Amino acid sequence: MPINLDLNNMPFELSEGFLALLNREIEQLASLSGGENEIVFSFRDIHYSAETGGYHPVEIRWVKEQGFWCFDYITDFSFVGSGHDAELTKEIDFDFTQGSGFHLYTGEHALRSLDDLFEIWQANFVDYYHSGVFQTKVSAS
Repeated sequence: MPINLDLNNMPFELSEGFLALLNREIEQLASLSGGENEIVFSFRDIHYSAETGGYHPVEIRWVKEQGFWCFDYITDFSFVGSGHDAELTKEIDFDFTQGSGFHLYTGEHALRSLDDLFEIWQANFVDYYHSGVFQTKVSAS
């Protein structure tokens, strides 16, 4: 199914591998009726826990604007704390709609200032994906 993805206003360069894996996952949707306004990709390592670690859950959301799909956000979650006090929270968040980014340990930043962080995150995510650690769910509404 053809996806009209608008990358003109992206503050970061998206790798061919990153875009290819998203296209691969979107093909898992039976069909898009055309009336959807959002697509959410959820990547989960079912073995990830506060006690044993693992690969962070990642969520990517696209929204439709004027007939084109645009990145809304990419969020990488991690556990903070341990035991029954552990809480799954945002560790890294790239909010394309607001033009801001967040890192748990350094706080809020202008999105354009996080290009190095995004490049490292993207390369790692693509490698983790190809190693088969994630179970992926794609939903549209």
